[in-house]
Amino acid sequence: MKTLGVIAQKGGTGKTTLSIHLAVQASLSGVRVLLVDIDPQASATSWWQRRQNREPALIQSEGKALGGVLQTASDHGYDLVVVDTAPHSSRDATTCAGLADRICIPTRPAILDLDAIGPSTGLVAKVGVSADIVLNCCPPPTRFGEPQIVVEARAALAAYETPVCDVAISQRVAFSHALIDGRSVSEYDRHSKATDEIDRLWKRLRAGIGL
Repeated sequence: MKTLGVIAQKGGTGKTTLSIHLAVQASLSGVRVLLVDIDPQASATSWWQRRQNREPALIQSEGKALGGVLQTASDHGYDLVVVDTAPHSSRDATTCAGLADRICIPTRPAILDLDAIGPSTGLVAKVGVSADIVLNCCPPPTRFGEPQIVVEARAALAAYETPVCDVAISQRVAFSHALIDGRSVSEYDRHSKATDEIDRLWKRLRAGIGL
């Protein structure tokens, strides 16, 4: 079993939306997935309660209980656990990083978000867990390639040791619309650009985590 933790010390990075979509995309690719919600806001749990499909499975828990949850998930034959953590909680983020096989750190390309990413990258470096920074909620690419703000964000993030994933996730209404009735973009519109982006991101992370 592998564990993918999604952490961001700053709020508003789209962490929960990304966690949900990665968990569903993994499930659709044939991986048996458990989504663990340790964010007290419980947004992922609220989404799952609106969902008709019971896969991926979801458990709401606390950070201090994460070790036991992961052991139970392994005992029940899950292939992957995706952990959605709380922003502003270094304790839970540290616990998650110490137990995960890989960490995903989402960030918007705006300067204030980039300035705030240091605690998250410092945490994964201290723990020694493999990690990827994922540019999230970005302006969509044009026929000329990535928007300048995304290009500049990549250049700024080069100052950190944590690598930046080559797949960026755009700010698209489909990501929000799909969540209304408990779906993901792949279930909402499997031919959309949003679905293509999340599928490409999952394939990159899947290779990195060794599934």
